[in-house]
Amino acid sequence: NISAVANNCVNGCNPNAYVNSSDPNTIEYDNMVSSFHATVIKEADGTFKAWGEATAPNGTSDLLTPTAITPANGFNYTGTPLKVTSGSYYYAPSGSTSSTVQYLNHQHALLTTDGLYVWGDAATSIGQAALVSKSIKNTTAFGKITVNGKADGLPPGVTPQQVKMMFGSGGTLAIVTCGGEAWVLSFLGSKNGDGTAQDATNNVIWHRVKTSAAGNPTLDNVVAMRGNPYGLFALTSDSKLYTWGTGTYLGDGSAATNRTYATEVSVPAGVTPKMIGMTSRTLTSTSTAISYYLLGTNGKLYAMGNNGGRQLGDGTTTTRTTWVQPQKMTDQSGQGIGNLENIVWISPNEHSYFNEENTLSIATGAINVLTSNNKQWAWGSNSGKMIGGATENTYYDPIYMPGNSTVANGLSITDEVIAVETGGHTTINIKKSDNRFGYVGHYIHGSAGNGSSTDSQVSTYTYNTSIVTVCAAETSSSCYKPGITTGTTLDTKVGISALGRAGATNVDNWPMTRKGGHIALEAKTKAFVPNRVAFDASGNPVGIAVANFVEGMMVYDTTNKCLKMYTSKDNGVSFGWYCITTQTCPD
Repeated sequence: NISAVANNCVNGCNPNAYVNSSDPNTIEYDNMVSSFHATVIKEADGTFKAWGEATAPNGTSDLLTPTAITPANGFNYTGTPLKVTSGSYYYAPSGSTSSTVQYLNHQHALLTTDGLYVWGDAATSIGQAALVSKSIKNTTAFGKITVNGKADGLPPGVTPQQVKMMFGSGGTLAIVTCGGEAWVLSFLGSKNGDGTAQDATNNVIWHRVKTSAAGNPTLDNVVAMRGNPYGLFALTSDSKLYTWGTGTYLGDGSAATNRTYATEVSVPAGVTPKMIGMTSRTLTSTSTAISYYLLGTNGKLYAMGNNGGRQLGDGTTTTRTTWVQPQKMTDQSGQGIGNLENIVWISPNEHSYFNEENTLSIATGAINVLTSNNKQWAWGSNSGKMIGGATENTYYDPIYMPGNSTVANGLSITDEVIAVETGGHTTINIKKSDNRFGYVGHYIHGSAGNGSSTDSQVSTYTYNTSIVTVCAAETSSSCYKPGITTGTTLDTKVGISALGRAGATNVDNWPMTRKGGHIALEAKTKAFVPNRVAFDASGNPVGIAVANFVEGMMVYDTTNKCLKMYTSKDNGVSFGWYCITTQTCPD
């Protein structure tokens, strides 16, 4: 079994995600983050992009296509981007309609080497925003936040480079550090995790999570933290699980209860946790029920908690206080019936909160998963046709290859899906050999990233969207073009050798004897090490004058841990230093 180990951050594009995920310690959950009608992603080259409702830098306008989160596009930050997340809060009071009083707030957060930036709706009429308290950020436009006097907006003693995971949901911003600390900034759900109350004082400061053990020691060695507006769920390096918040479950048969400290959750016998997740479902106008997911390294998925929207996938609507496995209730396309297993990736709807008093039965608790043969399953709420079920506002048992069709630019039953992200009213996936992402659910405010703001609901996937290159979900295979063997054979004129041979006067005639290359490198026991240079907050190498930057210059960035090239991504309009992360086949 794979075991998780603390103090292990991965810089650059982390390949441990989606269908290629394995090590619980370093899994990257958040290369795609979907909230309500909005998505932010991290691409393979380190570029962050956003589209959908209220994603523009003014915090209120929509972006209709994936747009780079850069100063050139109005996102005025300093430093190098590291992490991005989102959270949304939808509240429709009793008697409201779409044309009267409804409150739909979005906030997004970008962490750079200089600190934490937030943009989006600042506050609803009920008094709060989506991610952080309006007392921290009461304007909509993209801007840096200060928390408890700390200028980078982060917890005490934590620097941007020490952030391993940054998770957002309604009223929630949570951070896991490379050293395994868990920190929470929250104004909903009494989930500070350190025993403090949810109040005006505690809503605006970071809280280091503590356990319910004697003396309330800090929760240490955390490798993942997920949640929803009312509860949080953590995995530690010794494969233990903890939860805290409002209406939480322990998996031991006991009823839901409120917990202000992290309390250990039972793990099914013989299971080593790989991934964790949560979702939520509105119970009444003032309360929400939560559900938990645990994926083992053995490919078995377990769920517990509220099940009113069939979000546990066991074929019932019964609340479960112990772990159950999702079930294939009917034979779909020859998949048989029984336990749904061989799962390698899970994506519950965790970033979006939905509370509609008129229709409390219509919630957005749902999950998509991927299996080891690159097939997708989904179950739970189909609000807005968000999981690709045929009927809107219906709850579904597990569906095999949901939203499939035979139309052009659609999802075929034979396709292979390599990444998926569940949001509020939306699901996004990526399939092999298609560089455009798939979208199903509610088309509105540019949520489909296809350049349109048209309002409609679609139950089958379309890939008539936009081209993206999501980190760890690159769709093109490695490519090695055959050498040209006709025409004039050319010598390789430049070489670097550790074997004490070079030039025409050498008996080996090296590197000219190596034909058809631009440059030849050789060594038996030595490595080729390019110049190693630290980078400053503006994204430039320390000690190299800007006037000396030359297109094609390469150095190893010791700050961000990647090989960088000074080049252009817009055909020479602008230049910058970019990590080299994606293998391609240029002509």
